[in-house]
This record gives sequence, C-alpha cells and structure tokens, in this order.
Amino acid sequence: MTDVNPIADHPDGKTLLGLQLYLLTMTAIEPFDDPMKAYFGEHREAFDAHLEWLRSIEADGTMFASGVLKDETGWDGSGMAIIRAASFDDAVKVAEAEPFHRAGVRKNTVQGWVMNEGNFQFTMKLMNQQIELT
Repeated sequence: MTDVNPIADHPDGKTLLGLQLYLLTMTAIEPFDDPMKAYFGEHREAFDAHLEWLRSIEADGTMFASGVLKDETGWDGSGMAIIRAASFDDAVKVAEAEPFHRAGVRKNTVQGWVMNEGNFQFTMKLMNQQIELT
C-alpha cells in the first residue's frame, strides 16, 4: 500500500485523479444455483475464512470496495473487489490469499485499474449513528 496522496499536487479541475488501484475478479469455477446454500453448507469453512479475509483487508486499508456480482438475473457465487496495492505483484498476492481461491471454489484474476473520476457523497447522522453512501 502507498501513503502517497495522488491529488496533492493536482490543480483543482485541471487533471484526472490517476489513482492506481487493482480490480480483483473472483469468478465461481462451477457456478452455483444457490451460492449461499453452498457457502453455508459444503464450503462453510472457506466462507468463514473469506469473511475474515474481507474484514482483514478492509481494516488494513487494502480494500477500496468489494461485493458480489449480482443483478436482477441472479448470482452465481462470483464477486469482485477493488484493492489498493503498491504494485501488480502485491495485488496478485492479495488475490492468491483469498480463501475461496485457495479452496478451489473461485478463480481470482487481477487487472490494474486507474480511477480518474467519480462522485461519492456521504451523509452522517450522528444522533442515529448512521452513515450513508450515495
């Protein structure tokens, strides 16, 4: 991971962000009809380890974002994450440590991804202890 602020020297509105991140695609090797049934059943150990891996990479700042690859047509057990890493090789090490990949349930691949633009809005409701991202 890097402590460099990629926009510290960029004039406001004059350039793209250029933040180097890595896209980790976690593809189910054999798609599941009911992934949660499989993950709570025959793949429970890998599922529990996967959740701990997610907690760990979130806590240490490696994770930028993560989630399942699901839409109105369904979900086959695949997911993706955008991670921070000092290099492509370091990103591959993160991907290879993911428990579903190690267990042979998913095949993980890494691609470099440069975030140039976007819009994130946070709402903090202190009284209700809520944070919303839109």
